[in-house]
Amino acid sequence: MRLISVTLMLLFIPLILTACTGSPGQNEGGYLSKKQVLKLSPDADIFEYKGKVYKSGVGWIEEKELTKGEQIGKISEEMANKLPTGAKVFAPKERKDILIVEDNGKEKRYLLQVGE
Repeated sequence: MRLISVTLMLLFIPLILTACTGSPGQNEGGYLSKKQVLKLSPDADIFEYKGKVYKSGVGWIEEKELTKGEQIGKISEEMANKLPTGAKVFAPKERKDILIVEDNGKEKRYLLQVGE
């Protein structure tokens, strides 16, 4: 009887531990929602463009050589949590997963948020 109890416990412990270690978007593949991004990083500077969420403050994208391409949109109400309405959105020529937002002559880069 004791052997059965120990065996069952050894089987359930890994199951419980793996169920608790996931993060939003992990193993989902695909795009993260605003809710998932903000759960991971509550103070994140984000905006949504064509149903996809982009986040600033990702260090390595600041170091990339990017050429600002054509303007693809403007920030509208409820589209962003920290950007002002009317800021211009540009697509760089080199990458499709980064967008550049310009407001009052200042540029900020945003990375597409995807699950693992």
